[in-house]
Amino acid sequence: MKILDVISQIEQEILVSNNNYKINIDKECTDITTMYQNIKTSSVFILKASNRSKIYAEKAISKNPILILTNMEENSLDDMKSDIPVIYLSNYASAINKLVHLFYDKYIESLKFIAVTGTNGKTTTSHMVGKILSKLDKRVAVVGTLGVYDSKFNKMNFNHSTPTTPMHIEFAEIIKYFAEKNYDYIVYEATSIALDQKRVNFIYNELAIFTNFSSEHLEYHHTLENYLEAKLKLNSLSKKSIVNYDSEEYRKIGYDRYHFSNNQKNDMYYKYSIEENKLSIWIDGNVYQINIALNGIHNYINLAISIFAIHKLNFDIKNILEVVKYIKPPDNRFEIFKIREFEFILDFAHTPLAINESISEAIKYSSKKRKKLTVMLTGIGLRGLDKIRDTMNLIPNNIDQIILASEQVGFENENHIIATMIKYLPEYYDLNNIIIASSRKEAIKKIVEKTKSDESIILLTGINEPQHYRGGLINHDDKSYIKMCINNKLV
Repeated sequence: MKILDVISQIEQEILVSNNNYKINIDKECTDITTMYQNIKTSSVFILKASNRSKIYAEKAISKNPILILTNMEENSLDDMKSDIPVIYLSNYASAINKLVHLFYDKYIESLKFIAVTGTNGKTTTSHMVGKILSKLDKRVAVVGTLGVYDSKFNKMNFNHSTPTTPMHIEFAEIIKYFAEKNYDYIVYEATSIALDQKRVNFIYNELAIFTNFSSEHLEYHHTLENYLEAKLKLNSLSKKSIVNYDSEEYRKIGYDRYHFSNNQKNDMYYKYSIEENKLSIWIDGNVYQINIALNGIHNYINLAISIFAIHKLNFDIKNILEVVKYIKPPDNRFEIFKIREFEFILDFAHTPLAINESISEAIKYSSKKRKKLTVMLTGIGLRGLDKIRDTMNLIPNNIDQIILASEQVGFENENHIIATMIKYLPEYYDLNNIIIASSRKEAIKKIVEKTKSDESIILLTGINEPQHYRGGLINHDDKSYIKMCINNKLV
């Protein structure tokens, strides 16, 4: 690839260039990157404007890329005393998507893509879709919150600089890897933030799945209308869509009846019902019973969505149902496990609605086991105080023991997070019976110390991942930490 090809591809986005006389348009360019760590002397470096742009520019210049493209203010890198030519862009998202097409089109075009969006259920649905397709002899990769998985559901060593949907070139490199392995599909989670930032605009999906809709990520989108608008962008990036018709917000893209509903009165092509942990689905009036044991009603819902989505891709329902019996949700999705005499439910619930559903299901489970229920609730600093308020307002009654903790603090004050949780804790809970912890680790330690293992089921909600703290990242995994705490208790 020549520099001329790169410049020609983005000529409509070029605002101005400095050192223009030094650009050798016939020089060979091997790659594009947004990570200064990956720069080679034959690389084009793409620098997105941010409050750390100058720092990244300095690090990039020290590696001597062939060209720098940026949407920083015009001539803002002139004082860097570098001979590396800089081109200033008027539209970063448009330019980077065009360049991904230029460098990666042959890989993108060799794969089919299924995108999953929604407030809750993206991860579980993505993994279930991937597992069903794999059982149907398709080579499928899954990309999302838990990382990147191959068709045998081995976790791959791809680093995300974002939690769920990779950035443009990161995703393109993942696509290239699986295209070269002759894969058939990539199933990925498409977050509202990624859609707003046009991170996946270079992909045209075979199918977009819309799981549900409720208030979320308002710390980024500011209004519910903006959040919905971002989600709906996925529809125009896809050949087909299948939407949850029970979420009224999605009905504007549900142009026909080929969507799904839990309301048996709706004239939807796909319907489902769940009674006593038994899933029934209807496809054009034909009913099918799914005999599979899952934990949590939301996992049955995600399974129904996955079946409908794959059927809408023209796979035979008999073949789908034959392999569904072997499908399980991913780890941390209402996962029930025991460590010594302690029984835990680990659920990656971190939105108000998901936490409400998780607790409600845990209440049923603990009642069935004739045990008390202990619940850890976390205030997520990175998501904003409004999110904490909405979460606390939706906490159901009948929890025997509550632990309030801060997590994913970022630069928020832990005491402020806890104070906000206490402020909005429903009045039917006695503050004198609440355990307080400043972190996820401290909360788990206190639970193990204060809970009688033979009396209570322990539900851990929130984000079981490395913890963001004051600009750094603290490694964390609930299961390994629980084992350590229990071992220490028994010593």
